Amino acid sequence: MYSPIIIFVYNRADHFEKTYKALSLCKEARESDLYIFSDGAKNEKSEAAVNEVRQKLSEIKTDNSFKSVNIVESEKNKGLAASVISGVTEVINKYGRAIVVEDDCQASPFLLKYMNRALDTFENDKRIGSVAGFSPEIVFPNDYKEDIFTSYRSCSWGWATWKDRFENVDWELKDIQSFYQNREMIKKFNSSGSDRFMRLYRQTKGNGTSWSVRFGLHLVKNDMLTVYPRYSYIQNIGCDETGVHSRAQDAEKMKVDLSKAIASPKTEFIAPDKRIEKAMKKHYSGGFMSDIKRALAAEYICHKEK
Repeated sequence: MYSPIIIFVYNRADHFEKTYKALSLCKEARESDLYIFSDGAKNEKSEAAVNEVRQKLSEIKTDNSFKSVNIVESEKNKGLAASVISGVTEVINKYGRAIVVEDDCQASPFLLKYMNRALDTFENDKRIGSVAGFSPEIVFPNDYKEDIFTSYRSCSWGWATWKDRFENVDWELKDIQSFYQNREMIKKFNSSGSDRFMRLYRQTKGNGTSWSVRFGLHLVKNDMLTVYPRYSYIQNIGCDETGVHSRAQDAEKMKVDLSKAIASPKTEFIAPDKRIEKAMKKHYSGGFMSDIKRALAAEYICHKEK
């Protein structure tokens, strides 16, 4: 049985069309149930773009590229975080697991094979909390021969998880004070990028809309890792200023070569490699000075929030 796939869409019909077409080229698509959650327009100005997306949705209902296509259209605008939390909860409660893709994630033809294989392999391994489809272009040690690696950094660009990892997330961050007082947990949370702490802090102050950083904190608090592919199965095509969180300056940094994606990856468990963690941190932190500034900011915040 193949895992259900979820796509979240809003107002970018061209991005969604590319995302859908790429997913449909995966061999496993015809055996997979697809759920598409379409968020409502924020205002009159965005109605036309949302309606364009929904026109595309109506055209694929009889496409037959997937086992089934289930479309949920929200009358109101929920925002991405609320849409993801409620949509994933709905599907994952029914199937026990799910593969999730946003509307600007173009997949390799091998994405679904990799995702389903990893979900099968690690379903009963509570060291693993989620599976990432995207992986940045980092330099691996010469002696590293594995098809995957693990990290305490979660991923939102094509990802998968299971019901028992997702259902008890503290979405309201009620227990954030205990996190501020736990230096080892903060270190683990930031082990693959010092941007994580500040993103989480903004979330607590109402200046963030990230479901991902909250899910990532949940995994770290429960000592769960994310499985990453050595070579990415996802290329983000949304870093073009068309989305709420898309920045053109990120496009080159997040560019990958999908032709490197491994057709039949081995997915046995492997513990985090400190050399790869260092490479990931360098990629996401933006350099030594950024690390220092964020570390000082984190120290100040933890002291202030006690």
